[in-house]
Amino acid sequence: MELSTFLILLIIALILISIGFMIPEVKYKIAYFMVICLLGLSVLNIYLSIVYYIKLRNEPGIPGDMGKKGPQGVKGLPGKCSFTESCGVDEPRKKIINVANTMYDISKECLDNPSLENCNDNQDTLEQAMPINTQINMLEKIAYSTTMSEKDFLKKLNVCLQDSNSCMDPTDF
Repeated sequence: MELSTFLILLIIALILISIGFMIPEVKYKIAYFMVICLLGLSVLNIYLSIVYYIKLRNEPGIPGDMGKKGPQGVKGLPGKCSFTESCGVDEPRKKIINVANTMYDISKECLDNPSLENCNDNQDTLEQAMPINTQINMLEKIAYSTTMSEKDFLKKLNVCLQDSNSCMDPTDF
């Protein structure tokens, strides 16, 4: 209770008590003080109800017992991992390089780290592996943040490696 509220209540109580002392008959004086006490208790009850309602309306209560198990909900979309702790594809670089290796028949070392040394000193293979390596790097980033299942990712991966223009933007994936 704030100080101003307390002072207002104190002034009202002093006024009511002083009015009570002005009543000459004892029976009327007792009845007056009883009515004032009941009125004071009613006002106090209303005041405390409002204050505690405002204070407690947004606070959670004590957790109760678990209720009955309800019916099972509708089955969700396949391949989403929004409720799991980790999303993405496990070891995506290896899987992407394996798919690219079978698709382009270029050695895994050359696809992973294109250089003349890794591409058996073949300039044509190196030139072919450079854009594929760039695509592999982008697909790896997508794989770590995707909500797709691994199976769906690998299906989309084949399309992206065949036509790199269809997956240039990670939002298209």
